Amino acid sequence: MNKICKQYISEVKSFFPIMGKSEKRYVTKLKANIESYCEDEEITTKEELYEKYGLPNNVVNDYFSAADTEYIVKKIKTSKYIKAFISVILIILIILTSVFCAFWYQNHQMLLREEALFSNEVIEE
Repeated sequence: MNKICKQYISEVKSFFPIMGKSEKRYVTKLKANIESYCEDEEITTKEELYEKYGLPNNVVNDYFSAADTEYIVKKIKTSKYIKAFISVILIILIILTSVFCAFWYQNHQMLLREEALFSNEVIEE
């Protein structure tokens, strides 16, 4: 598969807001179809692919217009909840890391102050 076909498929993938099993199957079939077309016709520009298959955003729009609306809504809601959950986990980790660093810094400062109190005095008789 040549570089132009790979770029076209990559552009199509980037327009998918969600990537479930059916979307992956669709992209795999599209990829196989584009690969065979590229080999048969010896494609040299992306414009040739745009003429044959359409712009990447139109390809994705066609897929979603043919898909079940309930499926799409369910997938988008699920991805929304997953993103929110990951965001909450990251925020908690950042807070915990900040608290740990502050605690460590205080202990370090206390250790430095204690070292300043201890001095080596030699008493000679």
